[in-house]
Amino acid sequence: AADKRLGVLCLRCQSLLYLRLFKLKKESALKYSKTLTEHLKNSYSNSQAPSPGMGSKSVSMPSPVSPKLSPGNSNSYTSNVSSSSGGTSSVTIPQRIHQMAASYVQVTSNFLYATEIWDQAEQLCKEQSEFFTELDKVMGPLVFNASTMTELVRYTRQGLHWLRLDAKLKH
Repeated sequence: AADKRLGVLCLRCQSLLYLRLFKLKKESALKYSKTLTEHLKNSYSNSQAPSPGMGSKSVSMPSPVSPKLSPGNSNSYTSNVSSSSGGTSSVTIPQRIHQMAASYVQVTSNFLYATEIWDQAEQLCKEQSEFFTELDKVMGPLVFNASTMTELVRYTRQGLHWLRLDAKLKH
């Protein structure tokens, strides 16, 4: 029981720290999202227009699952994609767009990790509901998108204090 309680406290801390990391970079992520969306719109529009020597064949967009990028030169990356005629073609991705996409994924991953870890904590918490109901009454409940770092520290300290007391009583 003590291990599960400690696990919940650790997971909640980890979750709220990931959420804090996301919030610190949220403005950048919004800018990246806007720029990347514009780039994709423009890329899609350009890929639909007939290219010289290709007639009316259009080139499909790279697979969002896992494009194989290779540095073409220091300013761009090249991705091989399939065309609608069954052949392959190359799409050049400017290096700043590639870097923005990588940064965007890193920032948004923090939010995804935060929610996933919070959900894990909630599952474990159900098994130890008495302990956490009492802790919530004394300290106020932790709320995923609203608790401050100060509230997190106080809540965790109190929970650890109770775990230490329980351990002393059992020995």
